[in-house]
Amino acid sequence: MIRVFIVAILLFGLFGVKAQELSWQEYKNKYFRNDSFIIDPYNNNRVTSESQGYGMILAVMYNDKDTFYKLWKWTKVNMLREDYLFSWLYNNAIVDRNNATDGDLLIAYALRLAYLKWKNEEYLEYYNKIKNSIKRLIVIVLDEKERKNILLLPGIYGFSNEKYDIQIFPSYYIPFILKEFKDDRLFKLSLDYLLNNIITLSPLTNTVRFNLIEKKLSLNSEINMDVYRLIPYFLLSNYDVKILRNSFKTIDEFFKKEGYIPLTFKLNEQNQTKQESPFCVYRWFYILYNDDKYFKKYEELKNIDRNNYFCDTFELFLNSGVER
Repeated sequence: MIRVFIVAILLFGLFGVKAQELSWQEYKNKYFRNDSFIIDPYNNNRVTSESQGYGMILAVMYNDKDTFYKLWKWTKVNMLREDYLFSWLYNNAIVDRNNATDGDLLIAYALRLAYLKWKNEEYLEYYNKIKNSIKRLIVIVLDEKERKNILLLPGIYGFSNEKYDIQIFPSYYIPFILKEFKDDRLFKLSLDYLLNNIITLSPLTNTVRFNLIEKKLSLNSEINMDVYRLIPYFLLSNYDVKILRNSFKTIDEFFKKEGYIPLTFKLNEQNQTKQESPFCVYRWFYILYNDDKYFKKYEELKNIDRNNYFCDTFELFLNSGVER
């Protein structure tokens, strides 16, 4: 199944683009530094566990065994902690030792893909160790009706407050990874909670609070590309992305009125920032709503935004040769 997933992403996709598509080699020329790590130029060339995980997955997709090995070797030496999770932020040295659970999931998933492709036993060993460590971050809370709330903690430290709120990130519930790990009960429960609870919230915000006293989810105030990436995630999971239309209808309504998607949309504020989201967000919303105005914005902004590591990563995930 996992091999089919890789081939489907790489060769078929759902729609092509008019602009020249980014190649894996061009991506590496821009972001792969010192034969070691993937940088984010828009954030002071920082390295994150997320960027390493994305890079490792792409290396497997493009059958680039050497690049995968270099990314993994550097990540293992420089970011891996004693508990088999990863410090999330590096910039010439570790800046923040806390983990980011999405980065841990991406790296574990990449190691599983690499093991299945190249049969390196080390990859399987570390995949299992990392996955077992991530399971410690999955908290099950029963509500008054004995329904299970599956809280995937964003990191070991923080993300709770004196009001008994636990903060979760919807985009950390990466559906194509949770699907691949679903033989393990905790990951299947996490996937079910995403599909049956989290995405039913509207509008879906970057972070969501779960109150341990009231035992229910509630929205926060900001929406941006962090949560929008659920759109390509659902696509890569072979789910019908239309199930997310209600989650982001507030943004779609704003776009239809104002002609752009704010970099950060703030609920309950009349005046939104004029700074708009990067080009890939418009591609995702085109996929979601099939409105050509999104696609025109995507083409327009893509031609002037040349060093966006985040967008270019998802371009490689979604690119295909199929014509619109």
